[in-house]
Amino acid sequence: MRRAFTLIEVVVAIGLLAMVLSFAGVIFRVSIDSHRTAIANAEIMQKLRAITDQLNADFRSVRYDCAGYIGFNTDISALGGNTLQVYSDSIAFFAAGDFQSTNQYSGDTIYGNVACIYYGQPDPNSYVRIPRPRDKILLRRQTILTADAPSSGAPDGEYYRTSLPQWHVSPPFADEDEWLKRPVIDPNNIEANLPMYVAKGVDNFTIEYAQWDPAGKIRWTRGQKTDAEEIRTRAFKFTFTLYDSRGVIRNGRTFTHIVYLTY
Repeated sequence: MRRAFTLIEVVVAIGLLAMVLSFAGVIFRVSIDSHRTAIANAEIMQKLRAITDQLNADFRSVRYDCAGYIGFNTDISALGGNTLQVYSDSIAFFAAGDFQSTNQYSGDTIYGNVACIYYGQPDPNSYVRIPRPRDKILLRRQTILTADAPSSGAPDGEYYRTSLPQWHVSPPFADEDEWLKRPVIDPNNIEANLPMYVAKGVDNFTIEYAQWDPAGKIRWTRGQKTDAEEIRTRAFKFTFTLYDSRGVIRNGRTFTHIVYLTY
């Protein structure tokens, strides 16, 4: 007699093979998803490190003898039938350090020891449509104050030909809100905005400042108006949501960074 598999044995074997392949596919898919999530988290952590390191460096050498301002902005947009409120606060202050321009002017690099530092996000008019959170940009603008420059420059440019005492006595802005005017940029041309570029994929950038109640307990406060406010405080709290460039982590990751000031 010739031996062979019965029909039942063949069906059982095929069923077992299908189960094994199905489990292998699930494991493979989970492994791929875990790998993509790990890469996305690494990208987000790199952005976090870049933002917090820059904030720490700038506030470590802040100048307390000149005014600084905070603008509390709330962008309202309609998306998918829902109304969204997203914070896009900004801050401007003076800091000491060794600053130099990214671009060259008349063949020279501009140097200076004092700069007006601005943090914020682009003007909403920079985008032709409502941007995805992963496409939003955090900007940092440094306007170097120097007497040695080929031209007068601009108070919201890379350099401005003046000294800190002159700026303090006669500010170049007629309105305090001009300190915090959000730049209009081309988000598709990062190279043109490189001097201001900090990170892409930054949303809901929120600034709060510390106040102390009579009992000595700290209370974090965020203003409600869009006008510039001169704030006196000993600490700032920055809260923002970071997204990876591929949108793997759909809702992003929200972080809080506190900067303490030493007078």
